[in-house]
Amino acid sequence: MRPELLTILICPECGGHLSLTPFRGGTASDEVEEGLLVCEGCAHPYPVTDGIPRLLPDALESHRSFARKFSHELRAAGVRAPAAEAVRRFRRLHGLTARAFGYEWNAYRTTSREEDVITFFWLTGADPSLYGKLAVTDVFTCYPTPADLAQIDPSRLAGATVVDVGCGMGKYLAVVAEHAKQAIGLDLSDALIRARALLRDRPNVHLIQGNILSPPLRTESVDFAYSVGVLHHTPDAHAAFARTASLVKPGGRLGIWVYPSELDQSPYATRVHWIQDELLRPITCRMPPRILRLVVAAPLGRLTFVRDRFAARYAATGSRLARSVAMWAGAVAVGRHRDPKIAAFLNFDWYSPQYRSYHSEDEVRRWYQEAAFENVTRLPQRVSAVGVKRRSTGSQPAVWTADSTS
Repeated sequence: MRPELLTILICPECGGHLSLTPFRGGTASDEVEEGLLVCEGCAHPYPVTDGIPRLLPDALESHRSFARKFSHELRAAGVRAPAAEAVRRFRRLHGLTARAFGYEWNAYRTTSREEDVITFFWLTGADPSLYGKLAVTDVFTCYPTPADLAQIDPSRLAGATVVDVGCGMGKYLAVVAEHAKQAIGLDLSDALIRARALLRDRPNVHLIQGNILSPPLRTESVDFAYSVGVLHHTPDAHAAFARTASLVKPGGRLGIWVYPSELDQSPYATRVHWIQDELLRPITCRMPPRILRLVVAAPLGRLTFVRDRFAARYAATGSRLARSVAMWAGAVAVGRHRDPKIAAFLNFDWYSPQYRSYHSEDEVRRWYQEAAFENVTRLPQRVSAVGVKRRSTGSQPAVWTADSTS
């Protein structure tokens, strides 16, 4: 953790100012490897371990070796531990989510840097001109060429303080850090360990373990916030959006992508939705992550190739058998990627979350309007959008406009 982060960090419990006591690092170098953050208002303690401030209610309980190692310092600081009931409630609401995504981002090799670059810019609106340059049907099955990447204009990120809400292992932060003044990654899970290994040599990157429903960041402290595929994995996606929006300065921008509710409403699609979300996921999200990876995700990743092969055979020959195989495989196997390991990762990502919600474009438009955003643009990938926070109450309300390709 770099001390300059203190200018925008707050206590997630009471919003109070945090003081930092370094235990290791922070003297010869600016990086604090181990230390203690204490709220000057409520006296809640938050450890800094592995260079990451841990701003969660159960942080000390989750890092017991830290508490033992620095027990004298904790007593001397006069800290007040969070109430046991608050810790239990936090773990009940968020424990499975933190476990699943912490394992996922530390275990799997993910998409290529080129795919990450195109996905970030396509889903956040960080380069509005991009949609008129590239024809992309589905960014998640896009394998960009160097010529495609050369079309991107990152200039809107220059000089900006940017926050990635739900940064995971930091693959989009790595893109942002090349252009922004400061890149802040907020995540609930220990995926931040991998993010730090990836980004620790980037002096403009800050990593924070925290909960977006109680964000440990000052309101109106960033120029650009984005969240790609994260808000719908919280207990309340609307509240998570509102908290994210509160971090944006007037005149700043917020870009999001959430799962669309405008899905195929055919009887087959309805049955598939029931199988995956109502029958399987309540079981798979509670499985130990390693078992889920080996017993469920890996076989389903291979099954995606069977599904696509038989779907292509049906399209070419009209074979009823090929159609049946493709439909049965498609009822449980999700995603599409040419790399089998990433195909398995996509299935783990689908079946591991404790929460998953779906949202319409009208719903997201209302979110932006309630949060005082204007010039809200619907982006090509459903449901994604970007908007500008109004500078004054006299500005125009949110207007839902299409991107240049729609």
